[in-house]
Amino acid sequence: MTMRKAEPGSAAIYRDLRRRLVASEFPPAQRMRSAHMRTEYGVAASTMREVFFRLASEGFLDFEDQKGFRVPKMDVAILHDLTVMRLLLEKEGARLSLDRGDLEWEARLAAAHHKLAHLEQRLRDRSAVRTDPELGDIWNAAEYGFHDTLMSACGSQMLRDTHRRFYDRFRQFVVQRDGNAGFLEQNIAQHKAILDAALARDQAATAAAIHDHLAHNLIADPGTPEPVA
Repeated sequence: MTMRKAEPGSAAIYRDLRRRLVASEFPPAQRMRSAHMRTEYGVAASTMREVFFRLASEGFLDFEDQKGFRVPKMDVAILHDLTVMRLLLEKEGARLSLDRGDLEWEARLAAAHHKLAHLEQRLRDRSAVRTDPELGDIWNAAEYGFHDTLMSACGSQMLRDTHRRFYDRFRQFVVQRDGNAGFLEQNIAQHKAILDAALARDQAATAAAIHDHLAHNLIADPGTPEPVA
């Protein structure tokens, strides 16, 4: 077994394992065994359990007494709720940024989109992630970077930090469901629509573009969620 190289300490292991869970590196419902993972990371069992409990408290792992930790299975009702939270936070963050953002913010947003669009062209070939496994992580970081930059002039770090937590849990489920790092062909036009509306300082169009980007993850009637396979 190859020991992973990471910064020492539980915080670094937490960040790396959270990234791997978001990338759907582990199959849904797989049991996460402390003995296996602590050997992989080269840490004590107590450190590994601390990381597992932190990830479980944030929803990235499931925990049951006597059964331990498992990778969550994609759940359409939870994905609906995560999507609702993303919509609320991103629309408000974008609204504030459109009011407060300066020319430098516009330049950063355009640059973030340029990087994202370049990666999305590569992901149109669904074999690209299999050929280059790191491409999924790179695109995920760029996609998050674009959405975060959109909100970055909002003036609230708490809003952005809260959004990050919901964003990563959202990504964990859509990568499970869609494969290909969670990339869909329509993402290209949707991201461009968000960019154009934001640079035009059109709040209504920006909110509509954000909704169009995420709405396919919503349940039409959240009171009667679809069954999970």
